[in-house]
Amino acid sequence: MPSIFAYQFFQNALAASLLTAIVCGIVGAYIVVRRIVFVSGGITHASFGGIGLGIYLGINPILSAAGTAILAAFSIGKLSRTEG
Repeated sequence: MPSIFAYQFFQNALAASLLTAIVCGIVGAYIVVRRIVFVSGGITHASFGGIGLGIYLGINPILSAAGTAILAAFSIGKLSRTEG
């Protein structure tokens, strides 16, 4: 029986999983330490609107969600720095 690691697609999936685990661990710790958990939740919910907008406009929902999430992140960052 051949080893499962002999398949190229499995090697790629394993490498991507390991990199994702490392990055998510670092980003998650940063979010918890900075106490900005609700900000990340807000960006996530804004990206749901981007998915709906992408489907409605007939464009790629992933690209519209990414664009909406980036726009929401910059908007929240700008609003959080504004005094008053």
